[in-house]
Amino acid sequence: MPGRLSFVRADRRHVDDIVSVARAIVAEMGPQRAALPESLTAEALARRMARYRGRGAIFLAREGRRPVAFAMLEPERDDPQTFALGVWVLPEHRRRGLGRELALMAIEHARARGCRRLRGLIPPENEAALSFFGDIGAYAQAVGGGMQYELPL
Repeated sequence: MPGRLSFVRADRRHVDDIVSVARAIVAEMGPQRAALPESLTAEALARRMARYRGRGAIFLAREGRRPVAFAMLEPERDDPQTFALGVWVLPEHRRRGLGRELALMAIEHARARGCRRLRGLIPPENEAALSFFGDIGAYAQAVGGGMQYELPL
């Protein structure tokens, strides 16, 4: 029987959970199609989160105690009004609204920090991601071997 869903803004205590989801998705899709580093470690993720300095954030979804999805919101270095957003959900938990809920949490966080737009890359052959970002209102254009999306806020 599935457990209760919960959503939190992640902190250093959650890095192992996030890394476990990321590794499962990389194993399923490969690092390029998943748009995640193959060698993501808890230490590297903790350092990345520390660089956010309250602007960026990671949001985590759990079913019961099991981590099942996360969204990463990162400020772009060259444009303080633009953040990058990525959302990853374990295969058996897709199409249940978890990604959308995480994206909405990230969008609210970004708006509260003065973000004017979200951007990101959708890897080649990831039609599900293209459809997901289109559903939340982003528009996409072809760039290189994949797609780039933008969502004005």
